[in-house]
Amino acid sequence: RTNRVGFSVILPGRVVVASWPHRSDRDLDPPLVNSIVAGAPPVLQYREAPEGSGKQILAYAGIEHRGRIVGAARAVLEASAPVLTVLRRSGWLLLGLVCGDALLVLALGYFVLTQMVVRPLRLMEKATAQVSAGDWDQRIVLSGPSELRALAQAFNTMTSSLASQREQLIRTEKLASIGQLAAGVAHEIGNPLAAILGYVDILRADAAGTGILPEAERRDALDRVKTEIQRINRIIRDLLEYSRPVQEEPSPIDPLRVVRSAQALLAPHAQFREIQFSLDPDQASWPKVMAAPSRMTQVLINLLLNAADAMAGKGSISITCTTPTRGRVRLAVKDEGPGIARELHRKIFDPFFTTKPPGHGTGLGLSISRSIVESYGGTLDLDPAVEKGACFVIELPAGPHPVEPQEQDQAFAPAGRTRCI
Repeated sequence: RTNRVGFSVILPGRVVVASWPHRSDRDLDPPLVNSIVAGAPPVLQYREAPEGSGKQILAYAGIEHRGRIVGAARAVLEASAPVLTVLRRSGWLLLGLVCGDALLVLALGYFVLTQMVVRPLRLMEKATAQVSAGDWDQRIVLSGPSELRALAQAFNTMTSSLASQREQLIRTEKLASIGQLAAGVAHEIGNPLAAILGYVDILRADAAGTGILPEAERRDALDRVKTEIQRINRIIRDLLEYSRPVQEEPSPIDPLRVVRSAQALLAPHAQFREIQFSLDPDQASWPKVMAAPSRMTQVLINLLLNAADAMAGKGSISITCTTPTRGRVRLAVKDEGPGIARELHRKIFDPFFTTKPPGHGTGLGLSISRSIVESYGGTLDLDPAVEKGACFVIELPAGPHPVEPQEQDQAFAPAGRTRCI
């Protein structure tokens, strides 16, 4: 034995029969010795030393004789506190485990925060940017927390409502332009109707026998009646085609054909009888753009009506087409009117802003025209560098490939002969 080890033999009833070194009267065995003598497996127990000199570990094991347990053996070892020992021996290991657990918690929290909060918010940010760029069909589908799902649903409802209101405003402005065109059409139809009535009276008189017309003159009168009726039919058909709802999906179109279509619709209008158009370049077609023909016709009609109002129906309007950068096509519509005051440049695209007298404009034309152009990835601005008159610049994405003539003939609303004033 050393001064750190002790040994004892114990019989049932916790009777100590041998001890080395000698045990003091205060060195008592716990009740678990009875279970060891009864055949329980060896056990270890931690206790304070009876003399108060430190910590001890007690080891109890049964003593077997001829197949049965007749007593128990006890070994005593001096030991320091187990917690302090473990901490002393495993401090770095425990520190590593704590740091690892902290990193794991942080990583898990980052993953949950990213997937359930940050990612949905980024999707909403992207959708908001697309809506502000003109994509009103943008919708968000989220599977995160209920609060974010409710926010996404509110966003979808808002965009649907805004898209519906935008379409309603566009239709309202289109109806206003149709009203202006209809006024010109009514005046333009009056002249051929008067001619038709005159020829009809001549033919009726001839049929009644009160007048005798040569066959050639009779045929000429009928041909003139037919020509005037065809003229009326063309004017009305162009106006009906313009006002008819059509598909608004963008497609590669020739902007020159849009210009010609707008001219054909405006030709009967009295305001355009003394206005001349200048197109540059003067060629069969212009570079293709991505837009809807009917919507772009609406934009050009609005710009041309404004130009005619500014010039009081007299002067020249120039429309030019250029390609400032690769993948972009620019259209410039310039008039010879008095121009727009510089302090109003920022206001002219505001909804319901107009410089016309009350009852002569809704104030929505330029605002809706810009909205239409922006919905196709383009821009509509006023050129501030022009000193005389006003120049509105439309810039649109270039078309990826040319359009077949048959496709364009079907795509554009106005039909029949085009007249350039």
